[in-house]
Amino acid sequence: MKIKNNPEKFYITSQPHLQDVIGLIKEAKLVALDTEFTRQTTYYPILSIIQIAVKNSAGEQENFVVDCISDLDLSELFGVISDPKIIKILHSSTQDLQIFYHKSGLLPQGVIDTQIMANFCGFGFSVGYSNLVEQLFQKQLDKKQQRSDWQRRPLSKNQLEYALLDVIFLEEMHQIFLESLLRQNRLEWLREEMENFVQKILFKTDDNLSKNFSFRGRNAKQIAQIKSLVLWREGWARKVNVPRQHFLKDEVIEKIITHESVEKISDLTSEMREEINQILYAKTEIFDQNFKREKKFFMSESQKNSYQEAKKIIAKISVQENFSEQFLITSADIGKVICEKNFLNEKVVGWRYQLFGKELEQLIL
Repeated sequence: MKIKNNPEKFYITSQPHLQDVIGLIKEAKLVALDTEFTRQTTYYPILSIIQIAVKNSAGEQENFVVDCISDLDLSELFGVISDPKIIKILHSSTQDLQIFYHKSGLLPQGVIDTQIMANFCGFGFSVGYSNLVEQLFQKQLDKKQQRSDWQRRPLSKNQLEYALLDVIFLEEMHQIFLESLLRQNRLEWLREEMENFVQKILFKTDDNLSKNFSFRGRNAKQIAQIKSLVLWREGWARKVNVPRQHFLKDEVIEKIITHESVEKISDLTSEMREEINQILYAKTEIFDQNFKREKKFFMSESQKNSYQEAKKIIAKISVQENFSEQFLITSADIGKVICEKNFLNEKVVGWRYQLFGKELEQLIL
């Protein structure tokens, strides 16, 4: 896409201009959105721009870039994003939705993610926007500006062209997928998946924060200390708004639990050091109360056979429905279902249960 018209027509830095665009969105009841942001030096992303594609009353698509660094009140725009009566189309929307929620405190509603739609329409698991544009519209996108400095002003013409490309195909892409889902009676599946997706990404627990640590050779107390320190780091990183690894690296946490002196760690306040020591010298029973022991699954020969049978079931459904096996259920979750029957009720629900839940149930009885 080459920008031909005057940026003043689409580059929004004034409140009246933004209000006009919000009016267009409310009238159309459907809008395509994307964001550009930076987060190299902060815990929370710094929102730079919001890209908008919306059709006017004549059915013509208009594209806009909202400069979020300028002195704009975005509250009404965030209100639109939280309005369930207005459809918001995004692609791979995890970070976009997290930014909207963090900035406004409002739950994004009426959200449709074209990446999830593509999962249901046989385009593979979590396919990228550029890939879909090439497959659906035979156009190649130039991604050179993806990692450019979005805080710099003025934004370059190349940056603006790149930014607008990320929204101009979304509505048409959404329509193609929507027609496919309607033909296959999968629209309710999409709605269910989107509702679960939004809840998961906005209200996720801290369970995965310690996933980068190896617990091999650690005793229960050391494992609990690592988890406690990881949670402590997360709280402080949010509080002072710096990336967790900038605040305290993983390798420093490893050293702390092997009795490296906390006093040797630079850039920590006396309050922080005291809190770390409280974690290190807490009684074992406190750790036992605060953390459940990691449940390790060891398969018997019978369970290993069941696991292979379950994999065959998923492979069969994958071919029948033209879904990626990973989109249906991961190999790790299959293993948990085989070893812990109650996990089936947690992971295989809704449309997934409809497709293969009963077969897995029979397998693990």
